[in-house]
Amino acid sequence: MNRFTVAVAILLPALLTLLSSCENRPEPDVSVKDELVIFLDSLEARYEEACIATGIANWNSYSGDGPAHLDSAKALFTGIFLDSTARSTIRQWRKKSGSLADPTLGRRLDLWERCFQGGAIYADPEISRLENELQKLIVEFTFVYGGKPITRAEVKNRIREERRQTRRHRLWRVSSQLSAAAAEKLGELVRMRNARAVEAGYPNYYSLSLRLQAIDEGWLVSTLNTLEQQTRSAFARFLQASAARLKVSEMNAWDFDISLRNSASIPDRYFPADSVFSVLHRFERSIGFPVDSLPILETVRDIPYGGLSLGIFIPTDSRFLVNPTRGKGFYATAFHEYGHSLKAVNVDVGYPILKGYEWVPGAQCAAYEEGVAELHAEFTEDTAWIASFSGAPGHVIQDYAATRNLSTLYRVRRLMKDFFFEYEMYRNPDQDLDSLERKMYEKYLLVTLPADEPPGYASSIWYVSYPCYYQNYILSSMIATQLQEALSDKFGRGKLTDTTVAPWMIEHLYRDGETVEWADRVRHATGKSLETGALLRKLSINPERLAYQDAKKDSD
Repeated sequence: MNRFTVAVAILLPALLTLLSSCENRPEPDVSVKDELVIFLDSLEARYEEACIATGIANWNSYSGDGPAHLDSAKALFTGIFLDSTARSTIRQWRKKSGSLADPTLGRRLDLWERCFQGGAIYADPEISRLENELQKLIVEFTFVYGGKPITRAEVKNRIREERRQTRRHRLWRVSSQLSAAAAEKLGELVRMRNARAVEAGYPNYYSLSLRLQAIDEGWLVSTLNTLEQQTRSAFARFLQASAARLKVSEMNAWDFDISLRNSASIPDRYFPADSVFSVLHRFERSIGFPVDSLPILETVRDIPYGGLSLGIFIPTDSRFLVNPTRGKGFYATAFHEYGHSLKAVNVDVGYPILKGYEWVPGAQCAAYEEGVAELHAEFTEDTAWIASFSGAPGHVIQDYAATRNLSTLYRVRRLMKDFFFEYEMYRNPDQDLDSLERKMYEKYLLVTLPADEPPGYASSIWYVSYPCYYQNYILSSMIATQLQEALSDKFGRGKLTDTTVAPWMIEHLYRDGETVEWADRVRHATGKSLETGALLRKLSINPERLAYQDAKKDSD
């Protein structure tokens, strides 16, 4: 979902020309249903052309496989979403879609209405200019440690192995170099996005983003606040045990990686990096996916993400990259990205707007996309899977099973910190963001940053390329664990070896693309609406007991 933008000096004249042509475009003659179908088919052909061009441009920008023609790709979207007459036609027909007696046509109109809202901001030339400047800065930034250049992957690998807390702290601080360079422009970008959202009738850009993904804002905030309360005691115990294990007076942000490596992981040697794709293929083949014939390309590159999957031309071309890190986490990332690709190549929908292309806000629900991808990463948590595919001895697996929930617990709390920081940043971008970052670390990770600690929030490419995205990873954990429980109910232990698992996934999760709303897909696959129960059970937290304790407090 990376919306890589283009240099203003190249793109702005083209955008202005396109905008002028869009304003002068004659009103399409769409007065009856048959004319509407022709109109949408033509619009979607242009839309898919733009999606393919953008996918290839983004792939090339990260893989280096060819020239990244980002300017011409973005211009294709601009020609669509700054077309006021096309937008007016969609609005008019959307209002009377209930009378069409055609659910698929109605769904196409629903998504087009969302996409015109999101696309108008996505195609905005001034926002594009800022995004481009920030993305270029982040992607090309040279970090320095000890007077020498260091990559993101090197920082990540070293901080999880460094025994001295003071050195871990210095490694952790490396990101502040980029944050200092990017913070001012990030604030400007947030204000500009907010201004466009207010023009569209929303209080801020975050509220608009959630609406475009069909996520109820009130439900989301309430659910995450409840999840924070449900996991706080367990996380506090983890901090206390970690401090004792590391022999430090108190835990801080730079201590989590090594603590988890020492207490909640399997030694990296059981997950050799050069075997990741062969293991991945062997497992996915065992549950029924014809991996040898699937149009999926996989690559290892140093990128600003753990991994990145791109549906280039759904369903005939999907590709993903993974950052060259180490150990079981590297495998989980590869499985996750492969999960994205599996969905892309198994969509069986003829209408491009319903295929789930990721580029324009409103065309998909990213939480669902991440959830069905994380479903595959969840397999690597299963002790039977580890025994079959890692070669780790039984006692190592047994030790890991006793503590494996700690990594997920930390990840959920860290994502809550990231989500609420960005959520509050959009609600009030003029507040002291350095102070806000400290508050978020204290509330969600229960650590206090030193008073002289330089801020690091603006080093995240997510705020630029994936705005308003972090909640999707929390929801994806809820979706993935709920789906895993559904698989266990249907297949038992056979979910690791039964070749009918893949057809079940295709039928329930992939095939229909965006023809059905994401929440309905989860409900149809699992038999219930999305809830926190499965995730809490994975964390060894009993949701029934928590509910009982809450009820008892209320009665007292």
